[in-house]
Amino acid sequence: MEINTLAESQTANLKVNILLETRGDGSAIASILELPQYHVEAATREQALLMLEQLLVQRMDKVEVIPMEIKLPQSEQSQRPWMKFAGVFKDDPDFDAVQQYIQEYRQELDTAENVADSDT
Repeated sequence: MEINTLAESQTANLKVNILLETRGDGSAIASILELPQYHVEAATREQALLMLEQLLVQRMDKVEVIPMEIKLPQSEQSQRPWMKFAGVFKDDPDFDAVQQYIQEYRQELDTAENVADSDT
C-alpha cells in the first residue's frame, strides 16, 4: 500500500463549521461540527465563540493535521464491474431464441425509422 503525505500543501489556517445554539436567556452553546468533542457553554454568543476558538488553538498546539492520500488496490471486479455477468447465459437453452428475437426487433425498428425518414 502506497502512502503519500501532503504536508507541504498544509496551510496555517483551519476552517471549521460551528454549531451555535443561543438559549432564551442569552447564553450559548458552541461546538465544532467536524470535531463534536469540542463544545463549550458561555453566558453570551461572543464568549462561546471565543472560548471554542481558544480550546481548539490550545489543542492544536499538541497535534498535527496531516492530509494523507492512500492508494487503495483495485480488484479486477471494481475495474470492470459488468464482467461478473459475462457468460451467465452460456448454458441457457433459450438464449439463442432471445438473441434472434432481439435481432428481429432491431430490424423492425430500423425499418420503421427508415420509413419515417423517407416520409419527411
